[in-house]
Amino acid sequence: MARVQQLVARHYGLTQVAIVLAAVDVYELLRQAIRPDWPLALQHAQEIDSLERGLHVAWEVPVQHALLQVPPLVQGLNALYIGGHFVLTGAFFWWLYRRSRPAFRRFRNAFIAATACALAVHAAFPTAPPRLAGLGLEDTLRTLSGLEIGSVSNPVAAIPSLHAGWALGVGVGLAAYARSRVSRAAGVAYPPLVVVTIVATGNHFELDAAAGMALVALALAVVHLRPRRGVEQSGSSPGS
Repeated sequence: MARVQQLVARHYGLTQVAIVLAAVDVYELLRQAIRPDWPLALQHAQEIDSLERGLHVAWEVPVQHALLQVPPLVQGLNALYIGGHFVLTGAFFWWLYRRSRPAFRRFRNAFIAATACALAVHAAFPTAPPRLAGLGLEDTLRTLSGLEIGSVSNPVAAIPSLHAGWALGVGVGLAAYARSRVSRAAGVAYPPLVVVTIVATGNHFELDAAAGMALVALALAVVHLRPRRGVEQSGSSPGS
């Protein structure tokens, strides 16, 4: 056991990369293992649409129709939707590992916990994306970029949106740990950009985005509070 601990200590960086890659692989395998319940997923999508209309925040159709006036812009958002979720998140964790290992561990744990919770919701509350719910939204990934993402992922896992949740986590990390103003500004701008992307491509409702962000925010709050509680408890004397 001691030899294993020494080996991990000598190759700590590779160990962390392996943990993250393993978590991503498990996440993708479990997503694909969930059999879509289309009738229930479409019903849930209609319920979310009705709720948004009641709250006067059903902006998916007007946002997409406005952006489709500039097809190259939407094609760029398609690329961000496909590549940004993993590539930019991976780049963020590589940067954060070099910037602050304690912060890296906290954000890693928060992302893994939030992703596990999201998978449970995907299984218990399948929800079709707006583009498949008969709401007048176009599947821009298919029509403009020729991509069929439903064949490689669970097509009824709209809520919560991990695209939005992970983007919030990346934004918080950049805003908190970046040194330059440009990087911190990018951290502030990135989550709203991702929300626009997932809405414009017809893959998520606004409430999906809100749920994903709330989930990651809660996970970050929990992992940031736990060390503080531990410090407070270790610093208090038996008689206090």
